[in-house]
Amino acid sequence: DGMAEYRTAAGERRSVTLPDGSIVELNSRSRLQVGFDDARRRVVLQAGQALFTVREDMARPFIVDAGFGSARVTGTRFDVRRDTDRMQVVVESGSVEVAGAQDAAAVAVAAGNSVLVDASGHAGRARPVAVAAELAWRNGQIVFADADLRSAVREVSRYREQPVVLATGQGLEDLRLTSVFQTADTDAFLTALPHILPVAVRRLPDGRAEIVAR
Repeated sequence: DGMAEYRTAAGERRSVTLPDGSIVELNSRSRLQVGFDDARRRVVLQAGQALFTVREDMARPFIVDAGFGSARVTGTRFDVRRDTDRMQVVVESGSVEVAGAQDAAAVAVAAGNSVLVDASGHAGRARPVAVAAELAWRNGQIVFADADLRSAVREVSRYREQPVVLATGQGLEDLRLTSVFQTADTDAFLTALPHILPVAVRRLPDGRAEIVAR
């Protein structure tokens, strides 16, 4: 069986119904492949973020492979995000078994919890998380709750054609902010930022926006 592929562009969200009736919602800049057979339902998240609402099938586990690790369920609702250096799983309902690529055993992650798998392929321990904030992208929102600026910039860049970058060596990475923005209007983030933090925003010739100390 060939693998079906689905992808989204910058700022695009897409919902796909899989052959078993499970639903996948893809966030901006995401790419996944789907291949089902009689023994298992397998999805490879190659980039980005996806929320899975999995139809229960005890005979065929549903497995999401995100490179650094994988998540295995029989039926539940959970979010998987693959960054360049880690994978994150957030569970909205049911429970998910998450194993890093180098782990001997899986971590059980219950509803309301999250787990990170680092670049070395090892899963951390499950910890409580604000699920609504983590899944706000489904409603076109980015929620920052005491987020460090480095993470905020990385998040906002996912929804833009050209990324936002931080000036290096100015100690900006650990500045913190709490705010809500629309994924469809990330320019509002750039407009608001100098009013929230001691920074300025410069437009670079190639279309990127650079955040510098003020």
